[in-house]
Amino acid sequence: ETGTELLGRLIRSAILVTKGTNIVGSTLEHPATYSPCERWAEVVDKEYRRVPFNAETSVVTAEHYSNYLDLNTGVATIIHASPVTGMHVDVASIAEKIREVAPETYIIVDGIQFAAHGEIDIDSYDIDAYVVSGYKMFSRHNYGVAWISERMARIKHDQLKGAREDAWELGTRDVSAYGACSEVLKYLVWLGEKSGASQSTDVRSVLEQTTKVIKEHERGLVDLMLHGTDSLRGLAQIKQVKVIGPISSEHRSGMVSFQISGMPAAAVVEALNKKRIRTHARKRDHYSSTILEPLGVTDCVRASVCHYNSVKEIELFLEAVRDISS
Repeated sequence: ETGTELLGRLIRSAILVTKGTNIVGSTLEHPATYSPCERWAEVVDKEYRRVPFNAETSVVTAEHYSNYLDLNTGVATIIHASPVTGMHVDVASIAEKIREVAPETYIIVDGIQFAAHGEIDIDSYDIDAYVVSGYKMFSRHNYGVAWISERMARIKHDQLKGAREDAWELGTRDVSAYGACSEVLKYLVWLGEKSGASQSTDVRSVLEQTTKVIKEHERGLVDLMLHGTDSLRGLAQIKQVKVIGPISSEHRSGMVSFQISGMPAAAVVEALNKKRIRTHARKRDHYSSTILEPLGVTDCVRASVCHYNSVKEIELFLEAVRDISS
């Protein structure tokens, strides 16, 4: 199953069992969460509330959520990082606010975009589900992983008759997908050891340090992408370029989305492809419209970085954008 399928199953199951009369999510979210929320809220005649994100900061906060929560909130969804803007949110503080207002709410988090770019500390979130996709974590497509709380595991859900109460797997799983995921884990441990991030032999401790090193490296690359160097202008300094969101790496998870004046995003992507630089176009379709419309843009170019990218690659990217926009 993909991460999207897992989110759909979890959200559907939670909405069908909750006694709460309303469901809460945000407009920052991917259709992987808001589509099943909207669909199943309608089926069981519950209200679906969408929390608007801040168009200036491109994030949603606990304060934003607080205006849409009440004691009857039965299910709430949170996106950890947007795949359109790359901006991440404070999951722990949002979940804390939800618990404060409606303690029994089922809280489901879409961590698909965030997983490769920062530390995931589920124990500190007080949530019921967290979902990632293998292909976003250096692995393969059509394979998602969901962590669920003990109480979430035992709610009524689609399962094979006679299976354990907390069994969610349907049919035989793809062993090669598990193998690929295991290799990613080994790689991340190796990366932590290779970088000197940790001298510990405890896998969790090594991974915690690995994610910190990854985050630090990516932040440096994003800062370079935004601000450039003494001799090379960053995206924020190129006159024809408009950066989507704040000119800061504080809430960015390895991504900067931007526009070039007078050029459709698809044309920018094509021009960068010719220079052997891979980016993606985002437009007002069913994947991105709920984010782009509040930002007042029709499309944008998504430039992503990860721990395996280098300063030299970012410099080549900035030179290419400069040439294309001139």
